[in-house]
Amino acid sequence: MIIQQWLKEAKKQISSLDAELIALKCFAPPGVDRSWLVTHDVVKITTKRQQKADEMVQKRITGVPLAYILGEKEFYGRKFEVNSDVLIPRPETEILIDLIRELPLSKQPSFLEIGTGSGCIAVTLALEYPQAYVLATDVSVKALDVAYRNDIIHEGRVEFIQSNLLREVQPDEGHFDVLVANLPYVDPTWDWLDQNSLSHEPSRALYVKQDGGLALYHRLFKELRLRQGRGGFGVDYIVVEVDPCQHAALAQIAERQGLIVLKTQGFGLVFERRQRHQTGRRLQQLVNIETRLAKADNQHDNY
Repeated sequence: MIIQQWLKEAKKQISSLDAELIALKCFAPPGVDRSWLVTHDVVKITTKRQQKADEMVQKRITGVPLAYILGEKEFYGRKFEVNSDVLIPRPETEILIDLIRELPLSKQPSFLEIGTGSGCIAVTLALEYPQAYVLATDVSVKALDVAYRNDIIHEGRVEFIQSNLLREVQPDEGHFDVLVANLPYVDPTWDWLDQNSLSHEPSRALYVKQDGGLALYHRLFKELRLRQGRGGFGVDYIVVEVDPCQHAALAQIAERQGLIVLKTQGFGLVFERRQRHQTGRRLQQLVNIETRLAKADNQHDNY
């Protein structure tokens, strides 16, 4: 059988895009795109490769996500290894990176990610900020194994520890410019939720029943308030993901724990400690006053 024939049969059973991506994975050399299939459509397929591709098609027919079948998913322009121990990286999560890049950070920022999963956020931050220090945690050892492999594939600069939220993050870890988290937030009672489409992903990384899906964020913010300033531990900004329908409720939870919302965009929210924000505003007001006085003195000197 040649590639053209295999694709014709596969596209009768699954989507054309899925069939082509499976064909690339099984028949093409690494690094090529789908145009390779057009220019090599008469290449003969070995029996072993055809069997592997056919097995992937059957998995897709049963509803297994393509990312798990291929063993990889793109995030922020880079490929990351994924398996059923971690959530599949989603485009809406990329907004967290965009929001962080808008923050006034130094060239050597420090990041703390809680609930790293595949490690795609932590590794991306390490690559986007080559001089950064990045510490990432997860409660799941299996997820940390995936994150560690992704880190090695891309550069190997992230430090990982197993921790239930902040529990194992030691006070002497120091100050972090940004804490980022994409914790489980899906409320299983949402009437619009298609649980079948999520059935192959780890439910522990998806669903939270309490507080309308926000129980883990509630606990994280509370732990953060209790930890701030102890042993030098501190965080300037908090960037998280939840469904837009939860933004107002999460803002109220954050407000009770001394945080204020700076920005919301897509699924992302940016928080800052209220005390730090107010101090920054006072300093900016002083700068503005001094600037106005300096301008007034200059005008006076000109007369």
